[in-house]
Amino acid sequence: MKPPFAVPRRRPGRRITWIGLLAVLALAGPAAAAPAGPVTPGLVAMKDLSLDELMNLEVSSVSRRDERWWAVPSGIDVVTGEEIRRSGVMNLPDALRLATGVHVGQSSARSWAVSLRGMNVLAANKVAVVMDGRSLFTPFFSGVNWDAQDTLLEDIDRIEVVRGPVGALWGAYAVNGLISIITKPAWETQGWLASAAGGDEDPGFFAFRYGGQAGAQTFYRVYAKYSQLGWTYDANGRQPQSATDFFQTGFRIDAVRPADTTLTLQGDYYSNQDLPLDRLQAEVSGFNVLGRWRREFSAESDLQAEAYFDHTDRLIPFNFEERRDTGSVALKFHSVHGRHDWLAGIDGLVSSDAIGNMGFAQLVPDGRTTHRAGAYAQDTFQVRPERLALTLGARMEHNSFSGWDYQPTARLAWTPSPRTTVWTAWSRAVRTPVRVDEDLVIAVPGTVIFAANDEFKNEVALAGEVGWRHQPFESLTMDVSVFAYRYDALRSTEPAGDTFLPQTFSNLLNARSRGGEVTVMVQPISRLFLKASYRLLDLEFSRDAGSVDATGGSSEGNDPRHLAMIAARLDLPNEIEVDVTLRHASALPNPALAGYTTADLRLGWRPSERWEWSLSGRNLLEPQHAEFVTTNSLNEQVHRRWVLKATWRH
Repeated sequence: MKPPFAVPRRRPGRRITWIGLLAVLALAGPAAAAPAGPVTPGLVAMKDLSLDELMNLEVSSVSRRDERWWAVPSGIDVVTGEEIRRSGVMNLPDALRLATGVHVGQSSARSWAVSLRGMNVLAANKVAVVMDGRSLFTPFFSGVNWDAQDTLLEDIDRIEVVRGPVGALWGAYAVNGLISIITKPAWETQGWLASAAGGDEDPGFFAFRYGGQAGAQTFYRVYAKYSQLGWTYDANGRQPQSATDFFQTGFRIDAVRPADTTLTLQGDYYSNQDLPLDRLQAEVSGFNVLGRWRREFSAESDLQAEAYFDHTDRLIPFNFEERRDTGSVALKFHSVHGRHDWLAGIDGLVSSDAIGNMGFAQLVPDGRTTHRAGAYAQDTFQVRPERLALTLGARMEHNSFSGWDYQPTARLAWTPSPRTTVWTAWSRAVRTPVRVDEDLVIAVPGTVIFAANDEFKNEVALAGEVGWRHQPFESLTMDVSVFAYRYDALRSTEPAGDTFLPQTFSNLLNARSRGGEVTVMVQPISRLFLKASYRLLDLEFSRDAGSVDATGGSSEGNDPRHLAMIAARLDLPNEIEVDVTLRHASALPNPALAGYTTADLRLGWRPSERWEWSLSGRNLLEPQHAEFVTTNSLNEQVHRRWVLKATWRH
């Protein structure tokens, strides 16, 4: 996406706050000036997409290149920035609930379990998550610490949720899918934005953003946000603490030098320490910086280089502290020759940690540097141009723990008409070992209860998928996919020797899953948009001969059989918006938990191009309910809550 270069400028001299002044001084200097035009910044991004426009929406996560969502040979859903705004959500996990097939379970104030196609636990390790190309997974347990992942939600362009293995391009951990959070370029976030919110359970939320321009081809933005969130409740309706808070700030710079070269530099800092609600809690802080360079040699050939550095610091009082530095570099080349669409790339990641062991559970050694490096290639061949496309791809990857492994894929997409796509795919994906798998030791004085070992192998999944997209008429679109997985060598807990203790990790657990996802979008009139989704999942665990694992797979996955959502978006006269979302998750099997059905409501009003007011209610059908239960979490319950929010744009 190219920036609008021919944009008239505002005259300087307008009074700004100290945040805007720092932005100008730090990023642009005295020559910087924010672009302006006849349209207030943000209104174009808030435009609703019709069903026909959604069919032509481009995505980039399945093949790591831009392509029409409608013809992608994979299960995929796109949550647009407009959907996030209209939903009234205040954090990333709640935004992911809007996507088909994503199971999100909140177990405490800042703890979420997020998964695709099963295998959901707090440390879910079979879904890769990236934000603007930066991996959000931690090499500590190969999952995501969702309490430390945030951004200004108004800056999100879209979230692409790929259901199914994409390890052939994205590497280990993309076993059940990929979540790619993509933020807007800086030229789409020009001018001022200020937002404030508060409610009965969420004491306060404040956010500021300023976007400006330095020269004709360089755009930037800076933002800061602070939030106080009400604590979840125990089963008796009591709150362990009154509230928790979090602060994050960041920047992004986008430049085009010249018209065929794009440069991006962005970064974030976050913390929940030394804030107004500072207290004894799990302390998290960190920062990251990412740079991206992209050169278009022609309309059919381009090269991209990317690198980032990520520092995290996590302290759980009386248990452990983890300090981690992660660096990554990647190079990707894309070229089209006749009927062949080629993609090739290399990437590498190095992560170094320092562990402060304080409790019974420890990592030994207490410091380690690990790596992951891979190379991939893919060819999409147009068997019949615009009708039948065959994609073959594979990735070779090496890691510090288990050495080399491979991840191939084969995909076929048939588009017999502009309104119908049929696709099928077969893939092999792996989840490679991490620190916990080989270095965890649990001991009490005189007794070693658990001791991991260096013989843990890769977990392997083979998956077959079939999908169908159809638009019978302009106001109705259907997307259906079915899948079957075979998981081998999953993590199990076994005796390390001839005695019951110590226990250790092994690979004697297996699983089989099958299911399907359905998405239906209806737009009977221009002012009303309906989206319904449903996921069915059958997941069964089994043990190899000789295994005595007693978990029954509960440490690897605890998933509802049924997951459903219906969302309605209605535009009324006088710029009034009504948004209703019904959500259902059936019972969890192990540990057992009853299912729930709840509703979210948002009433919005935009009295002018600059102002937006909204009142949002979540979990409205009952005072509180439990969403997720594990063997190692606080297992609290989410509560009904209301939030009033005001946003100003200029």
